[in-house]
Amino acid sequence: MSAKPLHYFAYGSNLLTSRLKARTPSARPVGIATLPGWQLRFHKVGSDGSGKGDIVPAADAVVTGVIYRLRARELWRLDLAEGAGYRRRRIAVCIGERWHRCETYVATHTDPELLPYDWYRALILAGLLEHDVRGPMLDQVLGTPSLPDPRRFRSARLRALRALQRFSSQYPTLAETLLD
Repeated sequence: MSAKPLHYFAYGSNLLTSRLKARTPSARPVGIATLPGWQLRFHKVGSDGSGKGDIVPAADAVVTGVIYRLRARELWRLDLAEGAGYRRRRIAVCIGERWHRCETYVATHTDPELLPYDWYRALILAGLLEHDVRGPMLDQVLGTPSLPDPRRFRSARLRALRALQRFSSQYPTLAETLLD
C-alpha cells in the first residue's frame, strides 16, 4: 500500500477528530464540506442493534461533514472499524467552490425502524460542535430521537458523553438540550 494521502468524508461519529485519529492516526481535518443530493439517516444496523449513520440519495437534501486527509495505507484500519454493514464508496464533496474526491461509507444493511443510542448521537453532536457546524445538519441531529443504551456504562458511551460535554461547554445555549 502507498503512503500517499487520500481524502475521507466523515458525516457520522467519525466527525469527532479524536475518534477518527484513534482509528487512523494520520487523520487531519481539511475542512467542512457539503454533499448535495444526499441525506443523513440513522438506519444502518449496528452490531449493538441500534441505528448508525448512513447517507442516502435525496434530491433536495445536503449532508454537511468534514473532509480528513489520511494515509492510504491506514484505510484498512478504517474499513475494519466501520465493520460489516458498510461499504466504502468514492464520492465528490464540495468545500466552497472546490470539489474533492473522497472515500466514505454507505450502509449495506438498513432497517428504517432503528434509532441511534444516546451516546452515538452525542458523538456526532460533539463532532459537529468541534468543527463549528451549525444550521440544518446540527438541527437534524439535535432533532433525531435517540434511545438510552441499556449498557449505561459502555466505554464508548462514557467517552462520547465526555466529548460532548467538552464541546458543548463552548455553546452554553445548547448544553441543556444536548445532555438531556
